[in-house]
Amino acid sequence: MRSRKVIVQNEHGIHARVAIRVLEKTRNLDSQVTICKGCVKADGCSILELLLLGAGKGSEVELIVSGGDEEQSINAISDIFADGSGI
Repeated sequence: MRSRKVIVQNEHGIHARVAIRVLEKTRNLDSQVTICKGCVKADGCSILELLLLGAGKGSEVELIVSGGDEEQSINAISDIFADGSGI
């Protein structure tokens, strides 16, 4: 298991398009991805759970990855948040 804390850089936080980018990445990974904001946890494969995190710009979220390709997975998901989601 690997975990990493990242800051949401997207101007509008985690919104539908960002959640879809996360979902697209996690769908192709061998690892299970969980994203946490405070006490709220979201499955990386659930758009609704990601939106319900309520993570705005500047929010700190923790990525928790477990499975066969942890390093690749955590880097791929971190990149989505670090580059402002490319949107």
